[in-house]
Amino acid sequence: MKGTLLWNLSAAVFAFLFVFAISTQVTTFDTAINRGTIGFFSFFILSYLFRSFWSFITAPGDTAEDNHDTAQSASSLNVDAVETSKMVRELLNEDT
Repeated sequence: MKGTLLWNLSAAVFAFLFVFAISTQVTTFDTAINRGTIGFFSFFILSYLFRSFWSFITAPGDTAEDNHDTAQSASSLNVDAVETSKMVRELLNEDT
């Protein structure tokens, strides 16, 4: 997952402060703390879910082109190995 839990914590603290500031104007201090706490936990979980979803979307996937390139490079390695072995045999035969 991209990022750290610090993003979750910062979103949760922002939510707490925002909800607490709005709520203190309308309700008592105890109720404002309760609402801020609910906002804190809600935004912590929502930011975690958003980060999980975002990392799932942006994760590199296997495509047919990637598999095709891998197959081509493997076949070129086999050809190179065959050519190299022929060259080594020729060099060994020249010495004898």
